[in-house]
Amino acid sequence: MTAPEEPVVVVPLTTPELVRSLHREVLAPSFPPAELVDVGELLDDHATGRLRSLGVVEDGRVVAGVVGEWFPDARVLLVLYLAIAPGRRGGGVGGRLVAAALADWRALDPLLVVGEVEHPAHHAGSEAHGDPVARLRFYARLGARVLALPYFQPGDGPGGERVPALLLVSFPLGPGTPDDVPAAPLRAFLAENLRASEGTLADDAATHRLLDAASGDRVALVDPADPAALATVPVGLLSPDETSAPVA
Repeated sequence: MTAPEEPVVVVPLTTPELVRSLHREVLAPSFPPAELVDVGELLDDHATGRLRSLGVVEDGRVVAGVVGEWFPDARVLLVLYLAIAPGRRGGGVGGRLVAAALADWRALDPLLVVGEVEHPAHHAGSEAHGDPVARLRFYARLGARVLALPYFQPGDGPGGERVPALLLVSFPLGPGTPDDVPAAPLRAFLAENLRASEGTLADDAATHRLLDAASGDRVALVDPADPAALATVPVGLLSPDETSAPVA
């Protein structure tokens, strides 16, 4: 008779040692350089309270973690990173991380909790960085819905490389599955995120398209498990007359 598996325990990552372990063991192997924050910046933003992280710790090493970035003026929390160390993926750890994080972050009374996901039609999967299709399915199982926005990941610093064709998803904060979310806090977050990341709010077509999509009263939510609905979501950093072939 096999012994039962020990339950996964998710704890706040509150010391510099644990934050460094999170970066070294989990984030660096899981994200390409353009999407990865420097460890020094990660430590500084935890010290100021802008970032809040939870994780699974084994023998003093972080083997799975979730990082949230708080935007107090917009009252929006961005799931900056959610990852599990290579060789440790599976077993429902990701779902437990998100559930624990949402419970912790509710103390901030956010209006929205959002996260970034690579668009599976425009980003190929890899053994090192995971499969965008599987990741989107994972978020769909958690009840997340895709915001109808031409989203892209802002560059890291002035002139930093932006990551095109990302999806911004909204996590449920209560029971039920809404069809849309209020636009005002979302637009405030988008502008604040661009300023915080790039140093300014750029005057370019991609930025205008993104902010204009959140200029009404509400922003629609799309079921990521519905391919036809997902195809209606505009793609960030692609001009209206530009085409992009799906990845192989």
